[in-house]
Amino acid sequence: MSETFNYAFTDSKGGAVNITVTASTTLSDTTGNGPSYAVTAISGSVAGAAIDGEVGTGGVVVNDGHFIYDNAIFPASTTGASGNTDGIDLDGLYFSIGGVDYNLWAQNGSFILGNTAGLHETLTLVSTDAPCFCTGTMILTDRGDVAVETLTIGDNVITTAGETRPVRWIGKRRVSARFADPLRAYPIRVRTGALADGVPSRDLLVSPDHALLVDGILAQAGALVNGVSIVRETEVPETFTYYHVEVAEHSLILAESTPAETFVDNVDRMAFDNWEEHVAAVGETSIPEMEYPRAKSARQVPQATRARLTARAEALFSTADATAA
Repeated sequence: MSETFNYAFTDSKGGAVNITVTASTTLSDTTGNGPSYAVTAISGSVAGAAIDGEVGTGGVVVNDGHFIYDNAIFPASTTGASGNTDGIDLDGLYFSIGGVDYNLWAQNGSFILGNTAGLHETLTLVSTDAPCFCTGTMILTDRGDVAVETLTIGDNVITTAGETRPVRWIGKRRVSARFADPLRAYPIRVRTGALADGVPSRDLLVSPDHALLVDGILAQAGALVNGVSIVRETEVPETFTYYHVEVAEHSLILAESTPAETFVDNVDRMAFDNWEEHVAAVGETSIPEMEYPRAKSARQVPQATRARLTARAEALFSTADATAA
C-alpha cells in the first residue's frame, strides 16, 4: 500500500515547484534517523520542467558525492536527520530532471532546493498535505513502541500500571483546517521533557481535549498551553487526522512515554469518521470515566502544577515567556 504527499512551493523568482511524493504506508527505521515512510516515487515539476523520477532507493541514506539524501517522509513525532519540517528532513528527497540530479531538504525550518549544476536556493512553502499531525505517535505495546496509525484491533497496549489491554477500537477523525476552529481543533504540541524528565520522550501532538495525567489530574492538553513547552500549533496541513485508542475500560496508556487517556464515551463520539464501525463491533456501550479530577481549562489546573511546568519551560528552553498562552 502507498500514500501520496503533495508539496507546493515557490522559488526566489516566483516560479512554481510542485512535488508529489509516493511513499509506503509502513513505518520503519531504515534510515537510522527514526521511523519513516520509504519513498517509492517522486513526480511533479520545477519551474515548468517535469521531474523524471526518484533517484536512489527510498528510506536509505546515501552520499553520492554531491548530496546526502534518504528519500523518506517522517511523521511529526520523528526528528529525522537534524530535524523534520512537514515530513522532510536534512537529507531530504532526491530526484532528476533532464539528467540533472536535485535534492530537496529541510534545514532550520526552511526548505532548500539544490542540484548538481550548482543550484542552491530557499523555497517558500505554499501548501502541503504532508504527514498528519498525531500520525506517528508511538504507543507502548507488548511488542514495544508502535505508531498509533498501525495499531489494529486486538493489539495489546500497556497501561501505566504495567498491565496489557487489548485494543477494542481505534477512532479516526479527519479534520479540514479550512473549516475548523483553531482553538478547538488544532493540535497541541507537548515538547520533549515538558512534563517531567523524559516525559514526553519526543514531542507529543494531541487534540486540545485529549487528557494527560499530570500531577494526579487528567489535564486536557489545551488547558496546559503555556506558549513555550506546551504550544498550540498554528500552521497545519489542509487536512490532518486524529486517532483515539479504545480498550474495555477508561485507562492510561503511554504515548511517547506520557500517560494519556484512552477513549471514553462522550457526546463528541459521532464526530469520528468511523463511528459506525464502533457500533457494529462493540455496540452502543458506555465506558465509565476514571476517578481522577479533570482540568478542562487553564483555570482548573492547580497553580502549583502551572508553576512547576513554567519552571521546567524556563529551564529547558531558556526563555522568560513561559506564561504566555
